[in-house]
Amino acid sequence: MDGLSMLARFYWGPDQELCEDLASPAYRDLFSRLARIVPDAAPTLRSIQAYLQNAPSSEALCLELETAYVATHVNPPAGNGAPLYHSCYVGDGLVMGPPAGAMALRLEQAGLSLGEKSGEPPDHLAVELEYLIFILEEGLAGRREWGLEEAGEMAARFMLPWVKDFVIRQAEASSPMLPMFASLLTAMLQEVAKEAFPSEQRA
Repeated sequence: MDGLSMLARFYWGPDQELCEDLASPAYRDLFSRLARIVPDAAPTLRSIQAYLQNAPSSEALCLELETAYVATHVNPPAGNGAPLYHSCYVGDGLVMGPPAGAMALRLEQAGLSLGEKSGEPPDHLAVELEYLIFILEEGLAGRREWGLEEAGEMAARFMLPWVKDFVIRQAEASSPMLPMFASLLTAMLQEVAKEAFPSEQRA
């Protein structure tokens, strides 16, 4: 859950507080725990840690990440980049497509709202991650009988198909941290997906 929360923070947009946290002892411990929980992500986590250790300062890291984030996810050259919206990866690739409606329905049925993020479409990657965290917490706490299975279904069939394209599209990002975080995202979604569809994830 902590790993998914870190990814949600990153995909809302890196800031100075996140960059300081990434280099903190607490996050070094988080990376170590994630490597044990999600073995497929261990090589990526080691690469992330090595890159963070070589960063000259949290300020320099933040400038690098913010610049790469905007150029890759927010204002990429025409026809390039990796938008943060699920709808951009299906059908005509237009914002507010069917995935946005599907996420809006999920949020409504769960009694959730976008709150201060209401200016963003409901199929923003960070929104999908925060919803995934919510249903995982509900399932683990026993408040939502099918919470874990629902989380597995969402990771396997709703998120992973478009996230895999999202990963491919940022291979040329100006900061290697972006493709590394994208790789970590894929590995963590695959781990969640195993809860509901283990045979699909082995295929």
